[in-house]
Order: sequence, then structure tokens, then C-alpha cells
Amino acid sequence: MFKHLPWSFAFAGMLSIAGALAAEAGPQPPPEMAALYPRVGTWKVLMRTGPSESLPKGGVDNGVMVMKKGPSGFSIVQEFTSHGTSGDVVGQSYAWWDAKAKAYKSVWCDNMQGCVDFVTVVKGNSWTVELDGESNGKKVHTTIRATMSADRNRIEEEVANAYDGGPMHVETVSYYTRIPDSGAARETHAQ
Repeated sequence: MFKHLPWSFAFAGMLSIAGALAAEAGPQPPPEMAALYPRVGTWKVLMRTGPSESLPKGGVDNGVMVMKKGPSGFSIVQEFTSHGTSGDVVGQSYAWWDAKAKAYKSVWCDNMQGCVDFVTVVKGNSWTVELDGESNGKKVHTTIRATMSADRNRIEEEVANAYDGGPMHVETVSYYTRIPDSGAARETHAQ
């Protein structure tokens, strides 16, 4: 009955069965990753930057953020683009649970400042990032705080900086609105 079946069909069938068995028996992402999955989806971004030395009148940027699960759900991957006062920004990040460190780790890279790695503290629908770096010869401590709405369709994020040990000032407030009917949004709500 199957003697005229091309060997490639049979081989593809074996691979499919082997893949299904491997998926069942393979490693699973840690349960801590479930806290990051609600971010999966496509988001419209509005960023408002307050007046500063480098931007006396402040400004506005508009963009899109796409968050996807990484391979087998062991990470989430962010693709980001925006245009406006800050110029054309293109960025990408990866976030994952580091079981040894017992922390969410991330790396962010963009065309404006290169790459930075950091730890994110997640509590319910909110998360916080603390970073240290330099800008225009000054030491900068950055705190990023974000909160997702209970319906998981909005995120509000503020970025505050302190220069050379001075007081913290909120410089940017960003508003993320989930774009409905994206496949990722449906997947997120199903979980």
C-alpha cells in the first residue's frame, strides 16, 4: 500500500513524529517565564520626553514594539522602532529567567547607544530596572518603572535619571497600547 510513497514523505513523517516526541520530553521553560508572557504582542508606542539640557523643549516619539516568545518560550524577544524627537531608533532585546541568579536578565541593543545588560525585578503587573552608565561625560543612574493594566492592553513606563549623584528626574514617559487582533495578543490572552 505504501510502496509507491516517496521516501521524502516517509522521512518527513518520521521527523514529524520524532519532533512531537522530543517536544513532549524536551526541556520546558521555567515557570517564572509566565510573568513575562503577558507582554507578548504588538504595541503602539507614544513617548513623551520632558525638557532637558539636550532637549530644551522636550519632544514626542511614536513607534511600534513587537514582543514574541523566543525558542520554546525560554525567553521573550522585543523588536522596537520609533521616530520623532529622538531620531529613528531601532532596538532589540531579549529577556529570560536565570535560575542560578534567581533573576530576570535582559540585554537591550539599539542604534543610538549600543548594548546594555541588566536585571529586571518583576512584581505582579509591574517591573523595575536599575542601570548605571555614562552620558556626555557624566555618570548616570537610570530607573525604569513600568506597569501593565489589569486587562493587559496598556503599559505605562517612566524613565528617570540622576546625573553625577544628583536627584532623580523623570525624563521620559511612554504609553504602550496593545494593537488588537495580533496573533500574539490572542496567544497571550489564552494563557
